[in-house]
Amino acid sequence: MAPLLQLSDIHKSYGAHRVLHGVRFSIEPGEIVSLIGENGAGKSTLAKIIAGVTQPDTGLVQWKGSPIEFASPVDAINAGIGIVHQEISLVDTLSISENISLGREPRRWGLLDTEAMLRRAMEALKTLDCDLDPICRVGTLTSAQKQLVEIARAIAHDARLLIFDEPTSSLSEREGEILLNLIRSLAAQGVSIVYVSHRLSEVQSISNRVVGLRDGANSGEASHSNLDRENLISLIVGREIKDLFGYTPRPRGESRLILEGFQATPWHAPVSLTLHAGEILGIAGLIGSGRSELLEAIAGITQPLAGTVTINGSAQRFQKPAEALQAGLALVPENRKEQGIVSSFSISDSIALARAAYQGYLTPRSREAEINEAIEKIQSLGVRCSGPEQAIGTLSGGNQQKVVLARCLASSPSILLLDEPTRGVDVGARRELYAILFSLAARGMALLVVSSELEEVLGISDRVVVMCEGVITGELARADFSEHAVMGLAAPQTLEAA
Repeated sequence: MAPLLQLSDIHKSYGAHRVLHGVRFSIEPGEIVSLIGENGAGKSTLAKIIAGVTQPDTGLVQWKGSPIEFASPVDAINAGIGIVHQEISLVDTLSISENISLGREPRRWGLLDTEAMLRRAMEALKTLDCDLDPICRVGTLTSAQKQLVEIARAIAHDARLLIFDEPTSSLSEREGEILLNLIRSLAAQGVSIVYVSHRLSEVQSISNRVVGLRDGANSGEASHSNLDRENLISLIVGREIKDLFGYTPRPRGESRLILEGFQATPWHAPVSLTLHAGEILGIAGLIGSGRSELLEAIAGITQPLAGTVTINGSAQRFQKPAEALQAGLALVPENRKEQGIVSSFSISDSIALARAAYQGYLTPRSREAEINEAIEKIQSLGVRCSGPEQAIGTLSGGNQQKVVLARCLASSPSILLLDEPTRGVDVGARRELYAILFSLAARGMALLVVSSELEEVLGISDRVVVMCEGVITGELARADFSEHAVMGLAAPQTLEAA
């Protein structure tokens, strides 16, 4: 019996940049196959080829035993293939139900059947155990809620194969577990699942089989009986990584950032904290706890309601992010697609944005200096690209994140705020990124890091403060770190009730 989907000798290049060469992939009905690899290994490109988003240069795609060519995502959807993208691709001005039916709107007597659209949306949201109102405008939703709508849209069209590209990156632990249970249920009903993720615990938990990619080619496979962490890491990077974080203690210097009675939004309480030179201070908490809002208010993206910010001994009040940059503070934002990049800009132009904001936009530009700086940042951060002129939108998610970090470092900040710094970054690149953060701290920079991954925030931080519903509920020294201690502060009412 032929596989549901089979790809043979797939090649894909963008100009001189070869993304896939000779890749093979297959999946059976009801099988969950995880696709793993470093950033830039070709995972997302392969997923887009399966979904009809892009077409291979050469190679054979077979669907239900017959050769097929998808000229567009609509062709793939009509065949029974759906995709949930890593980056949100919803239309903010439309409602949830309109987004779910976008491109396949039901009609009656030639007119848009809004009642049928609502029913379709309600059924899909119910499947996800999600209580969102289908008439709600998508632009009012949080990142996690938008991700759930993306998933609802994919499952609303009776697909026989679903591709999930980093689907839990914006979800809370509870929402992520609901999704994994849903995927298991769909597979039990005969739906095939291609699961792309850097989270090895999820891959181990959910996969029947794992396919590895490295440098655009197959690096091997692992069956359900051989999904130990070391084997998966070997498929990804070709080497063993025993110590993912590489933490070493550092001396703590003078105060760099002091918040006193700082209230980020009307629904968050005033908070106070101090961040020192050479320190990595982690902020833990569940999605919705107010961590990202706090960082955005510190960086001048939003205006706080009360309190003071002191940077390097000087009281500050930022009206816009450029003023924060000039004061020595830079932010790596949570959502790089909406807040961190201009996809059509080259890498060098993207990095130059921060220097322009820091020095002033009327300062004469030196193109040669910008190119040289971009080359230096590409090399020091390990950005996989064809060169400084490559458009940032054509990079993998993890490499885009590195360029965002490079842009922040171009302003020579003394304080670096990082919101989910390794979201969508593979295990090998994470180790490199952690080494960069430790190196910055060792040179006296102060780092304030928000992460939803407890293992990460505990692995890299010197201290951790925990937030719950806009309130700092506690602080932990490194000697007191444990996941149980953090969760006891992040959701105290839930744990007390239990």
